[in-house]
Amino acid sequence: MSIQPALDTAVLWTEHPQWWLYGIHPQFVQALVRFHQRNRLHLRMAMSLGPELEQEAYWEAEIPRRQADMQAGRAVHLVGFLRQGDDREIGGLVSFWGIEHGDFEACTLSFLLDRQLEGRSLMHQWLGPVVPEVMSRHHLHRVMATHLPENLRSAALLKRLGFVVEGYARDFVKLNGRWRDNVLLSRVAPDD
Repeated sequence: MSIQPALDTAVLWTEHPQWWLYGIHPQFVQALVRFHQRNRLHLRMAMSLGPELEQEAYWEAEIPRRQADMQAGRAVHLVGFLRQGDDREIGGLVSFWGIEHGDFEACTLSFLLDRQLEGRSLMHQWLGPVVPEVMSRHHLHRVMATHLPENLRSAALLKRLGFVVEGYARDFVKLNGRWRDNVLLSRVAPDD
């Protein structure tokens, strides 16, 4: 039986049977560096592979910004440690960016899973309960997501989570110095 990682003042964001899910915290700096080093090539379909992601100085500056966004209700940034895994190594990262209210009531989801954990439905197990939890806590009507057309794993995961394709955007995001098309999806809360 795995014990909860010793993380000092990091706060458990929610109870989850497979994951320890924490809000982003400065204690994770070295683990974030190692996560990006391990997954340098694996993440190329999800994000730009800037060398700064593998440097402590980047995370020492970035984490307080992300914590401030969480405290202000503008984002949710979660760091996941697999309960039955190495409790020092991050298994995945999930962010709900740009939370807006008023007429929009929406945000954008991004997720990264360690390459060694793929193919075990772990991200589905994580996001299955967390997407509705974020929607409930932040009173959101819509969560949006995107993926590269060739990223079939992300496409399948988002479909299983109830996301629906809403369109295709040409030259939507610049990844690793190149403009790339993206598939646009969303999950909408059931009407009350």
